[in-house]
Amino acid sequence: MVSVPTFWISFVITLALLAGTVWTGFRGRRTLHATLAVLTVVLLTITVLLTEALLRAVVFPAREMGIHLLFAKSGAALVLPVAVTGILTWRKRSWRRVHLACVVLFLLVAVTATGTGIWVYSLATPR
Repeated sequence: MVSVPTFWISFVITLALLAGTVWTGFRGRRTLHATLAVLTVVLLTITVLLTEALLRAVVFPAREMGIHLLFAKSGAALVLPVAVTGILTWRKRSWRRVHLACVVLFLLVAVTATGTGIWVYSLATPR
C-alpha cells in the first residue's frame, strides 16, 4: 500500500519538474526543456495514480471535489495541445506563439487545480 506522504512527495517533485520545464522553455534550452516536459508528464501521471492512496485514507467533500476535478481533468486534457504544439515548435519556430498560448492556458488551469486540490484536502476527514 502506498502512503499518503508518497503522494505529496510525488506532487512536489511534479511541481518542481513543471517549474524547470517552464524555466528551460523560456531560456531556450530546447533539449533540456523537452526532457523535463516528458519527465513532468510521467510524474504527473504517477501523482494522479497515487491519489488512490488519498482516496483510501481520507473522505473528500463531494461538492468541493467536483470543483477540483473540473480543473484537474481540464489540466490533464490541456497537456495534449501543449505537447503537440511543442513538437510543432521544435520542427517549425512559427508555432512558438501558439505553443506559448497553450502553455499559459495549461498553467492557469494547473495552478487552479493545484489550489483547489489543496483546498479539498484541507476539508477532508480521515477514514
